[in-house]
Amino acid sequence: MASSSQDEVFELVTGILRAEFELDSSKLVLDARVQEDLDLDSIDAVDLMARLEEETGLVVEDEELARIRTLADVVRVVRSGLDRAAAAG
Repeated sequence: MASSSQDEVFELVTGILRAEFELDSSKLVLDARVQEDLDLDSIDAVDLMARLEEETGLVVEDEELARIRTLADVVRVVRSGLDRAAAAG
């Protein structure tokens, strides 16, 4: 996946959340907190990032994963990785 807009990455993330975790679309907003609002534990967060890595070809570092609190953080990490990959490639 090449560099993508925030909306495209958000759609990718929310699509995975709906499919893999059966979350209601109404809960999937940028300021939704991963643990508190979406009720995803740390294992779920790792599973989400693994699916995103599969979809995008990115590798998310543990330090980045540890800083994720909201869906906006997930989108930021994915977009940042995609932007770095596009600039390098």
